[in-house]
Amino acid sequence: MSEFDIKYIVESLPYIAKGIELTIFISIISSILAFAIGITIAFLRRTDIKPMTKLMALFVELTRNTPLLIQLYIYYKGLPSIGLNLSPIACGIISLSIYTGVFISEVFRAGINSIAHEQYQAARGLGLSDFQTFRLIIFPQALRIIIPPLGSQFINLIKNSSLVSFIAVTDLFYVIYKGAVDDFMFFEMFITGALIYMALTGIVALLTNIIEQNLKISGKAGSI
Repeated sequence: MSEFDIKYIVESLPYIAKGIELTIFISIISSILAFAIGITIAFLRRTDIKPMTKLMALFVELTRNTPLLIQLYIYYKGLPSIGLNLSPIACGIISLSIYTGVFISEVFRAGINSIAHEQYQAARGLGLSDFQTFRLIIFPQALRIIIPPLGSQFINLIKNSSLVSFIAVTDLFYVIYKGAVDDFMFFEMFITGALIYMALTGIVALLTNIIEQNLKISGKAGSI
């Protein structure tokens, strides 16, 4: 095996930096949207409207049981066929947000189910609506419980963001793969890419652990 060519990595840093910037941008926007989608689905699955709960359950099963890459191509190639032309970055963000949002909704659902049923009854007794009960009582408690698995979903989103390179988005993985193939620097580029992804996900894990320690509920703490 040839020696690690550090000079090539240094020369590639401007391109790698641009890839990192785009990966971070996609990951942050997708995380925000995925969080919102997850909360919405979790709430809709607890409503008394049976058709809505069944529809959301079906949507969750269809989304989480099909590969993200296929969903990515459905948005990228399918939307133009109905007259909706979006940029590759937008398609990547949509697919990552929906895919991760579905898993986050399941994390929220598990946290919500752990809340004592007496609290729902107390909220109803106080005259709170379903939405008020969810927003003021259930959601804050569930959020504190599910911080570790929620952090894991955001970590998975960062790693899954590498798939947007398949639709010509010049993210970190696209830059790494192009350098490896074009210049035959497979060892250098893939090792560098792995270390960068580890650093990005490590930051998320660290932040998650800090938040968990600050909001920890005795007897319900975990770690990533």
